[in-house]
Amino acid sequence: MLASTLNQSPSALLESLEGRRLLDGEPWSFNARLIAQDVAADVYSSLNGNGQTIAVIDTGIDYTHAALGGGFGPGFKVVGGYDFVDDDADPMDTYGHGTGVAGVLAADPFVFDGHHHQGVAPDAKLVALRIDESNDPVPDERIEDALDWVIDHRKSLGITVVNISFGYGSYDDAEVSPIFGDELSLLRSAGVFIVASSGNNGVGDGPAIQYPAADPNVYAVGSVDEFGVISEFAQRSSDLDLLAPGNDVAVPTLVDGDATTEDCRLASGTSFASPFVAGTAALMRQSDPSLRPADISSILRVSGGDNFDGDDEFGATTDLTFAQLHIEHALELTQDRKSGPLGATDRVAPAGNEAALAYDSDGILHFVFYDSAARTLKHAVRATDGGWSRPAVIDNSPVDLGNYSAMALDRMGRPAVAYFDSNAGDLKYARYDGDRWNVERIDFKGSVGLYPSLVFDAEGNPAISYYYKAGGDLRLARNDGSGWVIQTIDSTNDVGRATSMALSRSGKLGIAYANTTTGELMYAVQSGSAWSNSVVDTDTLGVDYPSLAYDSSNRPNISYYDASPADLKLARLKDGKWQTEKLAFKGAVGLFTSLVFDGGTGYLFYYNRHVNEVHRFKGSFGNWSHSVLETGGGRYLTATRAADGDLTYTWFKSDDRILRVESV
Repeated sequence: MLASTLNQSPSALLESLEGRRLLDGEPWSFNARLIAQDVAADVYSSLNGNGQTIAVIDTGIDYTHAALGGGFGPGFKVVGGYDFVDDDADPMDTYGHGTGVAGVLAADPFVFDGHHHQGVAPDAKLVALRIDESNDPVPDERIEDALDWVIDHRKSLGITVVNISFGYGSYDDAEVSPIFGDELSLLRSAGVFIVASSGNNGVGDGPAIQYPAADPNVYAVGSVDEFGVISEFAQRSSDLDLLAPGNDVAVPTLVDGDATTEDCRLASGTSFASPFVAGTAALMRQSDPSLRPADISSILRVSGGDNFDGDDEFGATTDLTFAQLHIEHALELTQDRKSGPLGATDRVAPAGNEAALAYDSDGILHFVFYDSAARTLKHAVRATDGGWSRPAVIDNSPVDLGNYSAMALDRMGRPAVAYFDSNAGDLKYARYDGDRWNVERIDFKGSVGLYPSLVFDAEGNPAISYYYKAGGDLRLARNDGSGWVIQTIDSTNDVGRATSMALSRSGKLGIAYANTTTGELMYAVQSGSAWSNSVVDTDTLGVDYPSLAYDSSNRPNISYYDASPADLKLARLKDGKWQTEKLAFKGAVGLFTSLVFDGGTGYLFYYNRHVNEVHRFKGSFGNWSHSVLETGGGRYLTATRAADGDLTYTWFKSDDRILRVESV
């Protein structure tokens, strides 16, 4: 826990500036080219930070520097601020750290040692909040005062982003300050995106980051060098959000007398990685003012490139994969995710059929559906304000793609889709790489790929279960990191016409599927490199629409449609034996079942064709409550759960033939 009194507060250390010589080279710096700042400035030249104000909580800003506007107050780049060290209204920097950070954020273009440089958001306004003068310990109460100042002036000055390039401590889990954690939460709730440096003590003592980067309301940024190698000094853990350049960054420096744009030096530290991200957030907010912090977080991560900590790094590493800032892709994805013509309506997919839903860790909802009019597969996202993006085509191949499909998100929140190409009779796989959809043909030679189910395994690799119609087999395609490996899971009789795959809490893959020959429900579970198969329900003449999910005790549960006599059933494995129960009957009930768990509570969504309604059971095996959710439709039903517990489902309304998305 953080200290609660001024004298006990740990030191908030500011990284010192270090001058180094940068070799001559291309017009833009290596760091700028690494994160496509040069491309973004060309392709999105109108996005320069105009209309955005960034608060810099640091050592102040030398606002007399030509690259930082040459003045202070309305009409200048540094429009205001406060000095919490000397308790006056003049936040002039006497140390240099805050001036360097401000330069990465919003410096006007300058040439240094033969390279072109400029702030990420050069037309943004800055607010200087001076909380330190010479790398001394900073009391938590002073940080709280600076954050309160931002809260009080947020609306009048248009502050949308806060950069905090300092911190203290080493936290391997989320942390909240008892003194100023509530201010961080309040600012995020108000829509302000807060970015902080992860710290410069490396990972020799284990993965961890400093505070306030470790606060769940703050976006934590670590450092890479100009080649994309993670800096040895960068603190990092699973709570690190993004990487950006932090080695040999050209920044404005303090001088005696009037400073010109040539008065610069090189600086290193995660302090100078953080403002690259904060500046990008300002560009994103300029492009789409409706973005909330969670939307910005998701876009930055999804659009970034993967950087594995343990390949070219020096010293201790974490063996984790982090996202690395790519400014041009972030701005492109911001444009792609802007609300389309449907806005916040639930009437998302006219002529939509087969569908899949998934939430990323920031609460962004991904939606994939088959457009039966265009006969192709499409993808859309719902932002945190409820607005839907314009649906995008995933695969531009000839039509008849995706009438059988499944979606999953990788660890970065990037969507991937497994689907059936009806035109070629092939199994295909598409994955969004932060810039575009990459399409692969996974299996072919015969009608193969129907009824796919997709998950990412414990190693983060995609796995697809599917039906090989030509042989009547259940197959699994799994990418081991170097390529796809296909194996047959069950070839006894005609099996695999309906599959549902899930990852257990212990990291094992399980598959529920139909044995069409016997009419039985089957279950296969991963056992090392092999698979073991078992019969779940023999008291049926045919099953369909299985949905596999693991409960809080890691027991497999399967909801399914018993085709004869057309009932909804549930099976659970307990103490090595399958138990089954009938939940609904009297008519065609239990089609398009979808089972999800929230802790120990199960939610079973299904379509009652007899009365044309969407129904839901809530509870656990043998103890369920029932409710009707929708009337007038329910085909193509599927459901998912967000990290905060929100439940969302799709359903097809019969009268207007539109696929809807609802939350409950």
